[in-house]
Amino acid sequence: MSRAKAQAERIRKEVPLIQVLVDYGFDVDHRDGDRETQFSCTLHGDGSDSKPSARYYPDTGQYFCFACGRSRDAIAVVREKEGCGFGDAVRKLEQRFGLQPLPWDPADEERTQTPRQAVEASLRRQETAEEALKRVERFLFSLTKERSLDPQRCAGLWEAYDRVVVYLAEDGDEGSGVRMAHKVLTAAKEALKSSMEP
Repeated sequence: MSRAKAQAERIRKEVPLIQVLVDYGFDVDHRDGDRETQFSCTLHGDGSDSKPSARYYPDTGQYFCFACGRSRDAIAVVREKEGCGFGDAVRKLEQRFGLQPLPWDPADEERTQTPRQAVEASLRRQETAEEALKRVERFLFSLTKERSLDPQRCAGLWEAYDRVVVYLAEDGDEGSGVRMAHKVLTAAKEALKSSMEP
């Protein structure tokens, strides 16, 4: 389990959300913190909620606002009320409720991939050079057909594409071919983006 996930789970278990809501001025009945209660959420619209639109769920340590269409825990409330990031919100809650920071695990220092990066990396590893070239070819055909780029720039991208084709035809390394194809595709996307800027 990641450090951030462990911190979030501990805050949900050990920090009473109802008290956090009261501390931030939410009009919530906190006399019996062990039961569900309806209250006005001030985190949407103009900050006034004429009809109580949020419901506190003590079992999960969260509340759901039907007007916002989302649930929040203590960390989310601190982040939105104080305009801070996840780490700062956790530290504020730990200090306020007397919790010692979780011990640091050296593995936490290793940079982990975001879910999107992991998916993209796995897709790239499985993509063959031929498939990568087909993606580049489709993109370049659309640029050419739509005349999205000036002819000279478009011709330069086709030349780069041809170099990858020749490299692979001469028994070039598959992995290098994929990387070369991705570079051509990236260059084409950047060229298109810069051509659309005023």
